[in-house]
Amino acid sequence: MANSFIMVKGNLTRDPEYKNVAGKELVSFRVAVNETFGSGKEETFYIDVDAWEGNAKYAQAVVLAKGDRVTVDGRLRQRDWTDKNGVARVSYSITSNTFSKLVKPARSNGATSREDSEELVSVSTEDVEF
Repeated sequence: MANSFIMVKGNLTRDPEYKNVAGKELVSFRVAVNETFGSGKEETFYIDVDAWEGNAKYAQAVVLAKGDRVTVDGRLRQRDWTDKNGVARVSYSITSNTFSKLVKPARSNGATSREDSEELVSVSTEDVEF
């Protein structure tokens, strides 16, 4: 898949899994992406993310967990396989170039509003020392 760049924003569906593959650090997680269109109809899709080395260290440094909101950009990958019943299957995943954990800004007066809940601050790999 040439030129298969993708960027998504969504929430982690489970805690990330950390592994060491051939001496390289890997973090894997799934993101639920909600899209609203037309007459307010909402659709959700799920996409797996693999992030290597510096991105895996970043994920540990910012303590990613189920429910966290992230933005991810990277290369879209297609995986083809045959399941145990002999049915051809396809899934898609992102090999991350970068990703950011999104956090709500701190409010001193404790007041919240719709605008407050939608204003997110990105914490990216440039903000964290490894």
